[in-house]
Amino acid sequence: MSIGFRKSLLGFNCNDVLDYIERTHKNFKDKENKLNSQLDNVKEELSISKADFEKLMAEKAVVDAKLAEFNAKYDEIERLSENIGKLYLVAQTNAQAVMSSSEESAKISFEEVNKNIISIDEAHESLKEIRAEITKTSEEFVAEVDRLMNSLSATKIQIAENKDTCETAEREFAEVYETIVK
Repeated sequence: MSIGFRKSLLGFNCNDVLDYIERTHKNFKDKENKLNSQLDNVKEELSISKADFEKLMAEKAVVDAKLAEFNAKYDEIERLSENIGKLYLVAQTNAQAVMSSSEESAKISFEEVNKNIISIDEAHESLKEIRAEITKTSEEFVAEVDRLMNSLSATKIQIAENKDTCETAEREFAEVYETIVK
């Protein structure tokens, strides 16, 4: 590569050499500034990705809390189911005992059976409402988990891209730096 130094009495023209050095230094300085700018951009994107990740972790904690609440409701439903079963057995036993007594106790028995049936109907309605609430909560939970999984996947891809960009920028910077130092 011909640089075009003019010759002088003691070798090359000093002004040509100095101009060449200044141009080369300016070019390297421009490349360094450009690479530093790219590196800053990548660092900023990485910071944003970290913030997104932290936000996702906070949302995960909320989902975990909802799951705990769901499990508590499920346990309550189990307990209510057992109580309803016991209540049903008690109602059935009471109905049999009352029916075996006299006509006067039959009237009392009839009233008692009606109370138990009303209680069972109320419990049945309560279970329907709880079931609907659990179904709704489950669907919301699944939707939230799907959204979080999609968000985590997107964040993972973005972090990988940012990492690759950062590594490329660091490698280019090192090459420019090595060229300047030599």
